[in-house]
Amino acid sequence: MTLRYSSATVRDLNDIRDYLEGAVTMLGGTEDDAGDLVLAVNEAVTNVLLHGYEGAPGPLSVGVEADGDELRVILTDEAPRFDPTTVPPPDIYRPLEERPLGGLGIHMMRQLTDALVYRALDGGNELIFIKRHALAPAAN
Repeated sequence: MTLRYSSATVRDLNDIRDYLEGAVTMLGGTEDDAGDLVLAVNEAVTNVLLHGYEGAPGPLSVGVEADGDELRVILTDEAPRFDPTTVPPPDIYRPLEERPLGGLGIHMMRQLTDALVYRALDGGNELIFIKRHALAPAAN
């Protein structure tokens, strides 16, 4: 199941969240799994739209799939290459006034998923959000 936009904007975030919640629960994920994935993907999509596309509309697709007991959300875009998995974790124990701005969204994406996998595409990015043990194994 994939939701595609030829020119996504921040106005599409609500529809993307609704799609994700429905797709995850339809595939057998819990409401908690859906909530975690919605928050993580919402952060990533917001980053793509505001930073990757610099606020302009741009192509975006969000796919959801089940594989064994895993749920995967695949986010693809055509923004300049950016690998969020290489961003170092923030020092959350540092006083707020000493912390640099930003970086907490990627930290949140990591905390809400079991894995983030990045792949550079020819002309874009693919980010896969993985929730393990999210689905009951299929009965044989």
